Amino acid sequence: MKKFLTVLLVLAMILSVPGLGVFAAEADETTYRATPYAEGASFDPGIWMNKFDEDGNCTGTNYVIFKTAADIKGFGLPKAFAGTSQNDQDATVRFELFKFDTDAETTLKGTPVHSEEVYMDGDFNEGMHFRLETPAPAGQYLFRITQLTGREESEGVAHYFVLPICDLIYGDTKIVFDAAGPFSFYVDCEKKDGVTDYLVALDGNDTQVDVQPERTIIKRSGDNAREINEYGIVTPVIPDGQVLYTLSLVASPTWSNTNGDSDCEWHVHKWTGDYDESVEGRTVASGEEIDHADNSNLTLKFGTALRYGNRYLIVIEKTNSGKIGYWQGEDEWPEGWEFYDFGSELDVSPSIKGQYALVGDLGPEPTEEPTKEPTEVPPTDVPTEVPVTDVPVATDAPKPTDVPDKTDAPNVTDNAPKTTGGSSDKNNEKKDSKGGNNIVPIIVIAACAVVVIGSVIAIIAAKKKKK
Repeated sequence: MKKFLTVLLVLAMILSVPGLGVFAAEADETTYRATPYAEGASFDPGIWMNKFDEDGNCTGTNYVIFKTAADIKGFGLPKAFAGTSQNDQDATVRFELFKFDTDAETTLKGTPVHSEEVYMDGDFNEGMHFRLETPAPAGQYLFRITQLTGREESEGVAHYFVLPICDLIYGDTKIVFDAAGPFSFYVDCEKKDGVTDYLVALDGNDTQVDVQPERTIIKRSGDNAREINEYGIVTPVIPDGQVLYTLSLVASPTWSNTNGDSDCEWHVHKWTGDYDESVEGRTVASGEEIDHADNSNLTLKFGTALRYGNRYLIVIEKTNSGKIGYWQGEDEWPEGWEFYDFGSELDVSPSIKGQYALVGDLGPEPTEEPTKEPTEVPPTDVPTEVPVTDVPVATDAPKPTDVPDKTDAPNVTDNAPKTTGGSSDKNNEKKDSKGGNNIVPIIVIAACAVVVIGSVIAIIAAKKKKK
């Protein structure tokens, strides 16, 4: 019964989608097929789209941004790989072409120039072709591929669709891929007199950095996968006038992990000849990979950081409980490459690809150690001690309670003895202002009291005599 329903579904999909009578299509005499891969390239399966969230919904998607010098008549894949209904791994996939607008996020919010959903039951060894009813004008576009089929808990297996991967002949200046990795595709353009390169540089790309084609450095050997915990890769000396722009572990496996924990981070140091010593040195570049999709390229993008004249140590570390790894490469590899596990050198290699860029003269190399901030504050003209003006003035202090206020004292100016020495007057004034010796005021007050008392006694005596 299930197989019968599957057949009906296939027929319904074919009848409902226009232009899908033939998936493989040869370019006619009015068409130029622009292929970003070398003729006769081997399309190794490598970009797995079966990536699911915790609810079993498929989140697998990938896109490429490119620009053409002539109108687009169609686009397609030279190969495609998918599960079968017999194994409950068949998948439905959506293919969309968007006119590029500012950036990928803005572009994907727009309406596609072309969109088709295709039911996949097994591989398409002859490729897939999508024909536009009306040619799209020359310009910059985004081609997105999305697996729609989710994952049911009862099935125990994952529906899957896999994009073809191969060595590319164009770098980031002409083609930019989503994080899932570079895949093989082609664009059919209207033939145009005088045009020799139908895929041209993207808008706004830095023409000073000429990113070279991605190339296989070490081919995969068999199906021996190794897990990464702390994995080190040492590069050969970077050639003059170049940088190592990207490095990829081909089809990096996660052992079908779907819990979102296949994460890792990477950091790069100059290679000194010793693993521990190199790791302790300055970090040249770093990055991370979050929720890596099973069997997708683990691509590390360095930009212009890994420059000519040096060897570098690239350390990849797993950052959570999910597995992430690499496929073992061939026994022999180019001179200069070395591989380490927890600091111990290995006699096996990963399957890797690399991408160099021509940069010419980058000028002086950054210093080995970052400039340190001064540990001591430099001397200044500001006094280190608290200024005198911050100390309360003595006259503001409260006066001793045993010293009467001058306003309370009787006016004895005329009766007070006068001093003859000017310096003595000044000394007495200083002592008074500091609350010191008060002998002179006391003598004056006492003298006044004696005069007053004497006067009173004299008055009383006179009254008695009169009586």
